Amino acid sequence: MTFKVGELVIMQNASYYTEWNGALGVIVSPLAPRTSMDLITMHYRTNASYRVKVLTRDGIVVDARPHQIRRLRGPDQATTGSGTRTRSTPAGVF
Repeated sequence: MTFKVGELVIMQNASYYTEWNGALGVIVSPLAPRTSMDLITMHYRTNASYRVKVLTRDGIVVDARPHQIRRLRGPDQATTGSGTRTRSTPAGVF
């Protein structure tokens, strides 16, 4: 799944700024290899990531790997994968 510049996303699976999980963000740069500081180990590493502007009061631009963002669902999209529900059969009374 690829994201386009300008697309709105939901932040998830944060490794450091966990308070931003569930926050709205906007893609500002496409997927590319980027070197950034891992704020837990304090070492630089290179990973394929997007630049995402987190839309919060103190939001900054962060490098987000693909598993750390998800698409924003539209109002007409179902919240389940298939969009259908099945009813379970009640147990018989003995």
